[in-house]
Amino acid sequence: MMDLLWVLLSALMLALSRLPIHCGWMVFFGWIPLLYVLERRKVKLWQAGLLFSVVYIGVVMYWIAGVTFFGLIGIAIVYFLFYWLCFYAISRIGRFYPRLFYPNFIAVMLSFEYLQNFGETRFPWFNNAYSLSDYTVLIQAGDLGGVILLSLLILLINVLLYEVLLKKKTQCLLYVAGIFILWIGYGIYCLNYLPVQKQDPKITVMQPSIPQDEKWDESAYQQILHRYDALCAQAKMDSTKLIIFPEAAMPVYLMYDYRARNYLNDLMQKYELKIFTGFPHFTLAPENHINRELYYNAAALFQPDGSISELYYKNILVPVGERMLWLNIFPFLWKLQFGQANWEFGNGPVYYQTDSLTFSPSICYELAFAEFHQQMAIRKDKTTGKLKKADFLVNITNDAWFGTSYGPWLHSIMAKFRAVENRIQIYRSANTGISLIVDPFGRIIAKAGLFEITTLQAPLYRCSRIPVYRYIYWYPWIFVILAGGLFLFSFTKKKQKGEVL
Repeated sequence: MMDLLWVLLSALMLALSRLPIHCGWMVFFGWIPLLYVLERRKVKLWQAGLLFSVVYIGVVMYWIAGVTFFGLIGIAIVYFLFYWLCFYAISRIGRFYPRLFYPNFIAVMLSFEYLQNFGETRFPWFNNAYSLSDYTVLIQAGDLGGVILLSLLILLINVLLYEVLLKKKTQCLLYVAGIFILWIGYGIYCLNYLPVQKQDPKITVMQPSIPQDEKWDESAYQQILHRYDALCAQAKMDSTKLIIFPEAAMPVYLMYDYRARNYLNDLMQKYELKIFTGFPHFTLAPENHINRELYYNAAALFQPDGSISELYYKNILVPVGERMLWLNIFPFLWKLQFGQANWEFGNGPVYYQTDSLTFSPSICYELAFAEFHQQMAIRKDKTTGKLKKADFLVNITNDAWFGTSYGPWLHSIMAKFRAVENRIQIYRSANTGISLIVDPFGRIIAKAGLFEITTLQAPLYRCSRIPVYRYIYWYPWIFVILAGGLFLFSFTKKKQKGEVL
């Protein structure tokens, strides 16, 4: 029973470290109680996995229930299985290779974080690094190895403090101090000496704060357009040249709705600006497809002369929420309907030009994916083969689903990490908030509150540096191979008496 209380304590500390209550420091020792339980190997691991999942997800992800209660239950069940497997792997490897207990613990947990980025169930929300969102100096190391490197440092500090507290190895405090000195020192160096160029291309982020229950209501459509007009007028007062609307800001099939297109053209000509906006879109499906049309969560750049740039289709869709899982494998799942849109997947990043600047967009949930943003921010030139950097990134989203919960905050702070990882500025337009402009150091230089109706503008800071992380983006596979190899080799050993699953 006492072991389960230690698991509960770990889950609570790690969950609280993620919330906007300035408790991120808890992440540096939040794993210690769980380490104690896993090393003792006396608890039933399925119970530990279940308790950890229910507590952590109940605290951090409760706001999903406002959209889909059963979706929250589903996430809790899936992550119960994931945590159970992780705890089992750590315990089993630790039993047969006790000297590798700490490297094994770190490798398994980093593998768990990294593998969340793959497959149609991908949901990379459970990363230790996001607990550091309040500590700008610490997240600077993200340009060396992304959130996985930050998580590695966090787990290493947990292990060293565990040695101090449980094994009385006080010399480990010197290692902890050394890690922090190097970590903070690198952050201070970046914040003070990394060169950036400042310019003001007059880019504005719009936050219209259209309530979710009005967004798709035809009777509210004209009122929505009036609000867009007023916000464009406000932006024009700041000499805006490009205004960024949020995800699905135009609640119509814009490419086929000529009245809506004419409205958008009139708006651009009236205020002499370009508009980048999100909207739903469809195309005719191939003859062998189960549906007549293919539907997309789309966005594009519209010009005052009426021209439209290439459409961007959202590449990474929310599991079940935006598309039922494994439709290409199990076509009968098309018949299951839980309110999801069943969008189609996009085919990679798209790049846009505004004046002499290049940018690439992402939509909503894609903000959670570090490697996808690397592809957007720093691509290989097809002619020279050299890496070529965009001038800024755009993220558009509609977090109205989550009301005034801290869901929108958890989502928005990911922009800080994507900015640092690529040393690039990010303009984020969220329908009801939280809209942000984040500089290449992960500093928020403009911000709108939840449900605030406003526009944001800030200078553009450009950093020509190609981060180390861009060259070694594959390195987390080292931890996956290490953890997987140790786990498989453990099955060549005989099960010992008293092993608890």
